[in-house]
Parts: sequence; structure tokens; C-alpha cells
Amino acid sequence: MTPYIKTFTVEPSDIDINGHVGNIRYLEWFIQSATEHSESVGLGFETLKAQNRSWIVKEHHIEYKNGAFLGEALSLRTWIESVKVAQSVRRYELLADATGKVICTGYTTWVFVEYPSLRPARIPHEMIELYTLHLSE
Repeated sequence: MTPYIKTFTVEPSDIDINGHVGNIRYLEWFIQSATEHSESVGLGFETLKAQNRSWIVKEHHIEYKNGAFLGEALSLRTWIESVKVAQSVRRYELLADATGKVICTGYTTWVFVEYPSLRPARIPHEMIELYTLHLSE
């Protein structure tokens, strides 16, 4: 499947006291790319909330491989790896554009829930198809 790709440049606010991108920023980028991907297929937060549904995080995993630095152009790729009844695993891969080096990889397990109770809900087949159609374009 073709991943959703977000490109951006490391800004001063992304840098921590060690002079490279701070660990929390990678997680924020992962969540932002997942949100943008969902919005791009018509399944953003407001759309889901109107249907009394939402996504919550069960777990995050990030493996850091190389540092990212101020002014560096990056590409963050994300895709849905698997879908079960009420949860989905989304993968991420962050690359340095100039070198192609992998900065970090990771995944998030998201749980589809009823809103506002946050009880797990079955992921509709139509929703899965929207992601599939988008990824095959």
C-alpha cells in the first residue's frame, strides 16, 4: 500500500536541550500525521464525533535510529498495517530527505470507540474501505 506522506522542516521549537529533535516531538508528529491522514479520507475528528465515534490510543512504540536537526527536511510516512474488530495498528517511518536515512520508526495501536463513553466499537467496513481506496490511488 502507498503510505500517506507528510513533509516538513525541523523548526527551532522542535529542538531539545541536546541540540536535536526532542523525543516527544516525534510522537506529536506521528499523531499529527495520523490525524491528517484521517482528515484526508473524510474521517477527521469532527466527522467521527458527529457519528458518536472516536479513536483513542492503546499504545505507542517508537524506535529511534538517527537524530534529526534544525533545518533538516523530513518525510513522515504512515499507513494502516492491520485492522481488527475495534482496533487498528498504524505504522510510521520518518526519513531525512537529503540522505534517505531512517530517523525513527514506530507504530500506534488505536482503539475505535463510542463517544463520549469511550467503549470499544466495531470499525465499520465502509471506513476501512475509505482508507484502502485512498491508499491505492
